[in-house]
Amino acid sequence: MSALLCASPVLAQAAGNESGAAFTDSPDDLERATRCLSLAIAYEAGFEPVEGQQAVAEVILNRTRHPAYPKSVCGVVFQGSSRKTGCQFTFTCDGAMKRALPANILLNSRNIANRVLAANFTPHVGGATHYHADYVSPYWAPSLIRVGKIGAHIFYRAPGSADQPARYAGGNEPMITGLGNWATAPDPLTQNTIVKRVQIPQSIEKQETFAPWGLSARP
Repeated sequence: MSALLCASPVLAQAAGNESGAAFTDSPDDLERATRCLSLAIAYEAGFEPVEGQQAVAEVILNRTRHPAYPKSVCGVVFQGSSRKTGCQFTFTCDGAMKRALPANILLNSRNIANRVLAANFTPHVGGATHYHADYVSPYWAPSLIRVGKIGAHIFYRAPGSADQPARYAGGNEPMITGLGNWATAPDPLTQNTIVKRVQIPQSIEKQETFAPWGLSARP
């Protein structure tokens, strides 16, 4: 899988991450970002149309540049995952990663993550930071601007936010040694069972309301 990592350079940015250190485009950080983004695509939208999978990735990147959320891809994806009632993306805390996904789903999610991180894509949900499944009506939806519907997901952006394409600016990605809230689980990318622990920086852990079938309105 790692051989599929796109070799295109990512943009460097000198400020804006949680630690105050300069953003980097190190191979390790990019690999961690790609891995976290791939998992989110696969478990949140792996059986959705390709456009819907890409849209989920766009939401994650849009959150990294929003002041209310972590400034890294892994930080956004695993925000609140150490608490069953606090995760932003339900697959990180509801046990979903105990279920192995088909290899073609994982491979496809990796390819989409590579393209989105390299800015090699046509935007579908510019500026969107939220989405939910079309069979639920979260309380926060009326307060946001509907961007569009792709597959089973409806996407939104905040009032006053720019309708601009998602961009990855590089960054210091946290070390996510555990995938979700489980001490042991099958590794979704290798399908090997390994022992792992969640290690997420304190700055990522913020109070939030559990929002199944969609993302909460606040970080």
